[in-house]
Amino acid sequence: MACYAFLLNKYVLFTGITGAAVLSLASIPLRNIIGFLYISDDNKLIKISSVDFWGKRRDKIIDANDWIPLLEMSPKVSDAIYLTPKLTDGTKYKLIIKFGNVLNAQKIGQVLE
Repeated sequence: MACYAFLLNKYVLFTGITGAAVLSLASIPLRNIIGFLYISDDNKLIKISSVDFWGKRRDKIIDANDWIPLLEMSPKVSDAIYLTPKLTDGTKYKLIIKFGNVLNAQKIGQVLE
């Protein structure tokens, strides 16, 4: 009976470690996805809301000049699924264009492009 308990504990431990590794690896493509993008009335500030590894919302308020325009960046293969906007400090985000809703397309075009 003791041998069975030892093997069971080993399988439970292996399953737990494997499950944690799979979930961690599966979350890598989902990091820094922009959930909400807010632009101030005077088009000078941008608030980027994204989710970190632990699922906590992270808000970052930046100056509009810190956003590198999307048209200045070279095209990538992944642009059909998501865009990769960058900030001047080197931070990269993912902006999914297939899903979502833009409330003011003219304003977002003025600031982001």
